Amino acid sequence: MSHVIGVDIGTSGIKIGAMDGNTGLDHITKQPYSLYYPKKDWVEINPQDIWIKTEQLLMATIRKVSENGGTIDAISLSCFCNSSIFMNEKGEALLNGIMYLDQRSKEQADSIKEWFGEEDLYKVTRNRIEPGMYTVTTLLWVKETLPHLYEQTYKWGNLSTFILNKLTGQFVMDWTQASFSGLYDVIHYRWSAQLCQKAGIDQSILPQTISPYEQVGYFNGIPVIAGAADTACSSLALGIKPGDMFESVGTSNVLTVCTDNPDQLDIRFLNRCYIVPNQWLSHGAMSTPGATIQWFLKTFLEGDGEPLELLERLPNNSNVGANGLFFLPYMQGERSPIWDPAARGVFVGLHLNSTKADMLRSILEGTSFGLRQINEIIENKYQIRCERFKSIGGGSKNKAWAQIKANVLKKEIAIQEISETGVYGCCLIAGTAAGYFKDISEVEGCLKNRTSYIVKPETSTLIEYDELYGKFSELYPAMKKFFKLNN
Repeated sequence: MSHVIGVDIGTSGIKIGAMDGNTGLDHITKQPYSLYYPKKDWVEINPQDIWIKTEQLLMATIRKVSENGGTIDAISLSCFCNSSIFMNEKGEALLNGIMYLDQRSKEQADSIKEWFGEEDLYKVTRNRIEPGMYTVTTLLWVKETLPHLYEQTYKWGNLSTFILNKLTGQFVMDWTQASFSGLYDVIHYRWSAQLCQKAGIDQSILPQTISPYEQVGYFNGIPVIAGAADTACSSLALGIKPGDMFESVGTSNVLTVCTDNPDQLDIRFLNRCYIVPNQWLSHGAMSTPGATIQWFLKTFLEGDGEPLELLERLPNNSNVGANGLFFLPYMQGERSPIWDPAARGVFVGLHLNSTKADMLRSILEGTSFGLRQINEIIENKYQIRCERFKSIGGGSKNKAWAQIKANVLKKEIAIQEISETGVYGCCLIAGTAAGYFKDISEVEGCLKNRTSYIVKPETSTLIEYDELYGKFSELYPAMKKFFKLNN
């Protein structure tokens, strides 16, 4: 049977799977990789290491399909946003990739705001400028602090640009990824010559921007389709349309909405072109909820038992409100809703009777309160009010966390059967390019992703969580000055 292969590179690992012509997903393989923290506020990846692991998994998947009598019609890529990779003519990385969590380019972000004005910048990019998250800041940091490496740069892009070059020899970036560069006109689907000129960036080092469905080249004779950013691929896998909302839970925690009206986009969110032309995705993105839980597990619970069981059982040994303990979930700065790179994680209300269970529950509650702040923006600005939303990603399977979110947001959460929606989404892109569907409008009727179970809010907790949410909302404004002074 004919298959297509999806390659999904997240912020902590690589997943690869194959989809047959009936949209069944199988042959899922995974491989973790490491982030590097060479200095305070620096976060990096090793692109070559990621490529080696990706190639190994990809070749293994091709062999598995072939051994079962199948053929490969196309390969496509899903990749996290955002990272900066500086490459020479051979596509070799000149230094480690610089992640979206990286804060080294604060001065460059301030300079860009001064050059352009935040209002004029938003008109073009439909985004704000923040260090690391919008990669033009990192591009300028390298230009100003490592001029010898900048001069050697033939092309600059993100991790998807690097991986697609390894697969095909071409330097490209699909429009869902380009949207987070800080240089892309998301309404007219092109690099902004005006922004490049003002920033002193030669457009020749920028990769060609293309449709997610465009064929880039070949890998071992197999057509390679550009693919898209991970959350964009997941949106496709869930059949998201304008007016819909869903949650993704991994390293970060994001509420995503889709709109066909670019004037509806909110500057407090991350906004990008969707896979479907003339539609846009708007992400209310908290940076580190999942990463914070993993930090707590490693720092305080290592050796206490099986990790997944601990993370579900331990919070239930505490009470609603974590026995008076609150947590601000800003471990590496924060994006939505506060947009403050200086913000940090804080436990408030620790006392001599506080337990590990209280601390973990306060983390789950604090991240849920942050998600409620994002949902309020969605309801007020986008006028999207849903009683139930779909949830995907590894973190969505934590039942204790999902229950707290349902209680805090007062909404039902539909946990999806297929958590590898990045893989599935880019397989659907590859399948469309390979002719499995006449066009993208046919995809929704073929989706195999279903709801595993629904988490409903516990009515007995709603009033108490309303009161706790009010207190939580006072914490960041009270700490904001301290964060700035301590940064």
